[in-house]
Amino acid sequence: MRVALFAATMFLSAALSFLVQPMIGKQLLPLVGGTPGVWNACLVFFQAMLLLGYLYAHRLSRIASVRTQRRIHTMTLILGAVWFLAFGMLRPDANRLPSDAESPVLSILLVLFLSVGGPFFVLATTAPLLQTWYATTGTRNPYALYAASNAGSFLGLLGYPFAVEPWLALGEQRTVWCAAFVGCIALIAVCGALAKTTTNAVIEVANEPPPNRARRLRWVGLAALTSSFLMSVTAHLTTDIAPVPLLWVVPLGLYLLSFVIVFARWPASARRITGRLTPMLLCFLVVSLLTRATEPMVMVAGIHLLAFFAVALLCHGELAADRPTPKYLTAFYLWISVGGVLGGLVNTFLAPLLFAKSGYLEYPIVVVLVALVRPAVDAVPVKWKLTDLLWVIALTAFTALIVLGLPEWIGKPVEEELLDMRLIRGGLSFGIPAAFAFALVWQPLRFAICLAAVLIVGSFAPGPYGEILETSRNFFGTLRVTRSADKQYVMIVHGTTQHGQQRIGEQGMPEPLMYYHRKGPLGRLLGTLPEPHRVGVVGLGCGAMAAYAKAGQDWTFYEIDPAVVAIAKDARYFTFLANCPTRCEIVLGDARRQLMNAPDGVYDLFALDAFSSDAVPVHLLTREAFALYIKKLSTNGTLAFHVSNRYLDLPPLVGRLLKDADPDFQILYEDERFISKEEMDTGKQKSIWVFATRNPNGFGKPPRQWYRLQPSEGPIWTDDFSNLLGVWRREE
Repeated sequence: MRVALFAATMFLSAALSFLVQPMIGKQLLPLVGGTPGVWNACLVFFQAMLLLGYLYAHRLSRIASVRTQRRIHTMTLILGAVWFLAFGMLRPDANRLPSDAESPVLSILLVLFLSVGGPFFVLATTAPLLQTWYATTGTRNPYALYAASNAGSFLGLLGYPFAVEPWLALGEQRTVWCAAFVGCIALIAVCGALAKTTTNAVIEVANEPPPNRARRLRWVGLAALTSSFLMSVTAHLTTDIAPVPLLWVVPLGLYLLSFVIVFARWPASARRITGRLTPMLLCFLVVSLLTRATEPMVMVAGIHLLAFFAVALLCHGELAADRPTPKYLTAFYLWISVGGVLGGLVNTFLAPLLFAKSGYLEYPIVVVLVALVRPAVDAVPVKWKLTDLLWVIALTAFTALIVLGLPEWIGKPVEEELLDMRLIRGGLSFGIPAAFAFALVWQPLRFAICLAAVLIVGSFAPGPYGEILETSRNFFGTLRVTRSADKQYVMIVHGTTQHGQQRIGEQGMPEPLMYYHRKGPLGRLLGTLPEPHRVGVVGLGCGAMAAYAKAGQDWTFYEIDPAVVAIAKDARYFTFLANCPTRCEIVLGDARRQLMNAPDGVYDLFALDAFSSDAVPVHLLTREAFALYIKKLSTNGTLAFHVSNRYLDLPPLVGRLLKDADPDFQILYEDERFISKEEMDTGKQKSIWVFATRNPNGFGKPPRQWYRLQPSEGPIWTDDFSNLLGVWRREE
């Protein structure tokens, strides 16, 4: 009964900790902008608060009297509850956030600290403190309870997108969470009452010496590697492979699941198997990175996730195998937490500074570092030889020959008919040097150096979007300006999504291409409408929409990313803005916040063309956002929504939002997912647009490619409620 109570309390505490993280992150999106940087900042904050909680539990456990520990912790629980009530009960304060032109990371951390810092700190202390108290009740191993804690974290994390978000609005979520938090405090108090009031006998008789510096550094290093790998694989998946907003849940869930497995029961045989499989998976991962593979999405994402899960089992398995006696339990968790925070800080703060012009280099670096890790049961003495150096030189030269000899197709944009060819030839090209590196797998240092050589030389291979001319990385992601392999186009790319292109050498105003092609949906709209006087556009890209501007008109672009603005204004690459025949104002900042300053009823045409990689930010697709758009629209104005997405079916949602805002809207759409090769050769790309107007004659005689959008039954997204699973694309 006693162990069940302690386990249930730790389970509930951990579940609440991982329910509040996506809940608070979702509330921040409308305040900061829909960007993966918001989640990274949240993750670092919660890692830091976890560290503070573990530090508190460690210092508290040094007090000999459990009665004194209970009194101090009772005051902590009361302060946490008061904090919770005083600072808005999980409601972030938008007034504390800076203007969007500034980097919002530090302000996000402050807002998180005030809105959720107190209650999360209380929850963070629960796992180590309750295990220490449990150790006073008998001789059972308290580490077994850690599996219950991580199981709660795992189920809490997965429960949010699949069980909480689809059914409860944010206000209801806060109410349920508050009630559960009060119940958790009560359970903690009961567990404290069951603990003995004297020092644990098991701890007193333990003769193990304190962990030395080398052992503590090993704990920190293993935890930091896994934390850095987690953030690296999450950024890569959600930006370069599948820009799906829910996808970050999967690697974090695997991270937690690995703790559950290794701290429950993880024998030496499992450690050996994991230690021997992980290097092989790292080789597959290296090939995937070098070929820039993105499709088939399920297979490529599976390679990254499987490799990460193996790494998590390997590193966390070594931590579990090296855990000290209960006497040093809180110190053990403290150093693990230090490593987790260090890994997060490196990826969130240090890497963007060091690799501002290079992209996500932290991912291949952490892959190489993980290649050095082997289970202690499989340790092999390392002695460097001259033949090892010759092997690395030979492998580097061989990889360089492959890179130099890659055929022209490797530098072409990804097309469906080239996909199989790219995977087979690219896999063979880089698979051979990866296999040579794997031949040294029994010597970790040599294996890691060979992998590093393959990655460095292979990175010079042409990418799917051609030669990289410029790379810019900031809070909002990594942008690349590239020149196509045929030297005809210059493009701006975020992740795997092109956000505009221009023909090289065009004089005067360039022709709009891709999603803005004159023979595409947007071109047909502007050819049908009366000329608008004032135009508002959310999302700048390379400025291609400015090609439709005419003298006397007034165009305003809203763009959240200053790097996008800098690239669009750089006439070395794009000249849409430089050659615009009329006034093109650029308002820097999140559109929802900046639109509040625009006059009402001013825009004759308002276009939403905002993307974070391939995904429209969720906070721009809510009832509150649409009410704002319509408020800024003139009486007979027109709305245009670019809703192309590989994974989400957004037109029905947009139709419901428009009809909910005003039943008089005429809503038409064009789904141009299938275009001919001849059209692609003119620079045209597939796109899906939705158009709406309240003017009965606004569209005149619509083009034959347009269809009337009949909004389907379904929920209306609000700032308090959205369900991404409900709009998941179901292929026919």
